[in-house]
Amino acid sequence: MFVKSYSKELENEWEGFVSSSVNGTFMQERRFLGYHPSDRFSDHSLIFMEDKGIIALLPAAVVQQEDKRILVSHPGASHGGLIIKSSLSTKKCLELVSALVEYCVMAGFDYIRLKPVPKVYHKEISDQLDFALRFSGFRLEYTELATVLELKKSEEFFVKRVMSDTAFRNYQKALKSGLSVVEDADINDFWPILENKLKHNHNAKPAHTLDEIKHLKTLYPHRIKLFAAYEGVTPAAGVLAFLLNDRVINCFYIAHHDGFQHKRPLNLIFGHMMEWGLKNGFLYLDWGISTEVKGSRVNTGLFRFKEGYGGHGVLRECYLYEVNNSK
Repeated sequence: MFVKSYSKELENEWEGFVSSSVNGTFMQERRFLGYHPSDRFSDHSLIFMEDKGIIALLPAAVVQQEDKRILVSHPGASHGGLIIKSSLSTKKCLELVSALVEYCVMAGFDYIRLKPVPKVYHKEISDQLDFALRFSGFRLEYTELATVLELKKSEEFFVKRVMSDTAFRNYQKALKSGLSVVEDADINDFWPILENKLKHNHNAKPAHTLDEIKHLKTLYPHRIKLFAAYEGVTPAAGVLAFLLNDRVINCFYIAHHDGFQHKRPLNLIFGHMMEWGLKNGFLYLDWGISTEVKGSRVNTGLFRFKEGYGGHGVLRECYLYEVNNSK
């Protein structure tokens, strides 16, 4: 096994591997990572190869913290870590992690920080990679908790079966409120609602600018969708969804206009998204994390809100390895 740095001429091979991998999503594609300005991150992505071709990728960047040089999962994506081919054996996973550590020793890194893709995005069970990381000395630096709904067809009306009584009553209220849901709505309608909500509630801004989201939409026209609730032509709420792979709908941005809260527009949108996901063959609806500051704070209200729609907890983990210990 040998390790090589990613270069532009390997883009097609990289993209093909991500699409066929066990745990890849479009966030690990060069097309996605490349939308960031070239000076925002110091890319240091790696390709792991054997005679028969690529067996793993690591979308990564270099971060300098004080006097420490750290190889990190690419900061331009929510998660990543090692992206592996199907049916990679435990032996090969151990060799893969060993090759990564050896490379980082030779390249003068002090630490390795990895944020693996959550398990619900995996095409097959692949805990051998987590085992290999822990066996090799990687430790959990922190753990976050996301809320995910499994989409299962049943004879009973799905929305009624999974929602709490309160959430379902609000959903029924929303159905009678005169609001309607538009799939693939205009992002321009939603963005002021999102910006105002984040500023008012958290004194924060979206992670993306409107222009960046529009650009991403041109790159992924069928995999970034805005589900929005309208009263006539007036937007009441929206959920900007990333269809990261063919398994999971990721709710990346969620916001409503306070003036429409009494009509429960988000209940209407989430109910619609559940039915849409079932119809289109998705297995999970991912509402994202409700923990803050690297899992050190728990937003119980946000968890209660998401769990009211039938969601359950899924871990998002971050591993850290001290390279100095292996020198």
